[in-house]
Amino acid sequence: MIKNVIGENAGKVWKVLNENMESNIEELKKKTKLKNDEIYLALGWLSRENKIIFFEENSVIKICLTDNE
Repeated sequence: MIKNVIGENAGKVWKVLNENMESNIEELKKKTKLKNDEIYLALGWLSRENKIIFFEENSVIKICLTDNE
């Protein structure tokens, strides 16, 4: 997968999180229509850029945007 494709997918994930405040991985997959590897690479990209944070709620990992967009 090319680096710019990962960046584009990260943008799709960011957009969903921006519209929904928080999400879990399954919800992100449905809303972005990305595959597992695409989601995880996009989340890694956003995490490395300090754009998202992860937290656990009722034994489910959730993701939301950080304040430093």
